[in-house]
Amino acid sequence: MGNSRSRQFSSAAAAALAAVILLAPPMAIAQQAPVVLYTSKEQIPLKAYAEFMRSGILQLVSGSARDIPTVTDFSYLRCGLTGWQPKGAMVASEELFRSETAERRLLPIFTKPVAVSTVAVRVADLERPERIAELLRAVKVPEGGEGSFFFLILSSGDMTRYYPFRIALPKQ
Repeated sequence: MGNSRSRQFSSAAAAALAAVILLAPPMAIAQQAPVVLYTSKEQIPLKAYAEFMRSGILQLVSGSARDIPTVTDFSYLRCGLTGWQPKGAMVASEELFRSETAERRLLPIFTKPVAVSTVAVRVADLERPERIAELLRAVKVPEGGEGSFFFLILSSGDMTRYYPFRIALPKQ
């Protein structure tokens, strides 16, 4: 009799755990991702990253172009990738994936520890649409930002990764 009750409790506990996992909000999933982009409305895990090749061009080495999100506004980034430190941000045109001479601008970042191995990354230059438009003009991107990329730069020892995302600005 006791054994039956124990099995019923185990089954009920397993069902409850399954329900929690299946019904977990997307936010809980985003919080588990090592690099997350925050906008005013959502949290988007950055899955793809690129590295510079010996030829001087940037190449996606993890993920695909489909994994690069496009957002309409930017709040901050959260990095919880153990052993990797945010070193800066960058804006460039898609030409950076084809030519070593493509225009690019490095942007300063401000970091704030939020957990043992997690930091929040603020990029003040990406908080105002007019500043974003200015940066896009500087790297020769047409109005509206099509063909532009922004990157969070993470470094670990002698390795550097560039996590891309796009910011779409309304055409004026």
